[in-house]
Amino acid sequence: MYQRDLKLQKGVKNKVQIQFKNSDQKFVDVSTSSFVFVLFDTVNQRNLIEKDVTILDDGTTRALRGLGEVVFTESDLQACESTYYKMGVKAVDTDGSYTPTFANTYYGVGATIEVRHDLYPTLVPSQETTKFSTYYNADQNAQQYEYYTGNLNAYPEFKGNVALHTAAIYMTRYTGKVIVEGTLESNPGSFGHYAIIKDTTYTGFTGIDYYNFNGVFSKIRVRYIPAKEPVSQQNNNTVYAGTVDKVLYRS
Repeated sequence: MYQRDLKLQKGVKNKVQIQFKNSDQKFVDVSTSSFVFVLFDTVNQRNLIEKDVTILDDGTTRALRGLGEVVFTESDLQACESTYYKMGVKAVDTDGSYTPTFANTYYGVGATIEVRHDLYPTLVPSQETTKFSTYYNADQNAQQYEYYTGNLNAYPEFKGNVALHTAAIYMTRYTGKVIVEGTLESNPGSFGHYAIIKDTTYTGFTGIDYYNFNGVFSKIRVRYIPAKEPVSQQNNNTVYAGTVDKVLYRS
């Protein structure tokens, strides 16, 4: 009933316990009840988060009477700004509809919650490439062109000697090479001094393949060289060689 303002910190997992009481401030048995927690943006009039409340009340343990819990993962709060929001809990009725629970003795359904970003770093989106630069390839055993993502920032200023990098390659029936390269140059040109980190050959592969590697680099790039159709020797035959559709990279 007598709620207080809550604070959630971005960049970490947050656990919020909810205590259900009646108007006489007595704990209520909620062991067979269901509730949904709502985080509401009053400025844009939209729900940011709806999560089921995990009921800790087992119906017998006195210390757990009327107790529920909501866990906010790091990704749950990623899209939230550091500001104040409204929060509330709605009960799931027997017919599947929702009924209000109240945050105070004046039948108010909303309480205040603050999302803060005081200390912990938050997740950042992966760098994504779906369009590739095209260059002529003189290798007679491959197709006429090879394809490059361009320079992807590896953020060396934030890395130690065992810095972890991940590249995810999305492919459809792809036959050919995929090469991951790194450089220490701050601003490499199209043909900068790149060193090969991973060199993988595929035959008709469909799906996502992941490369994890360590090291301090200024830039990373991914290039791929589709195989030439072996019988007709036809170049640019995507029916045979398939496609590389997307590259996701994060450091």
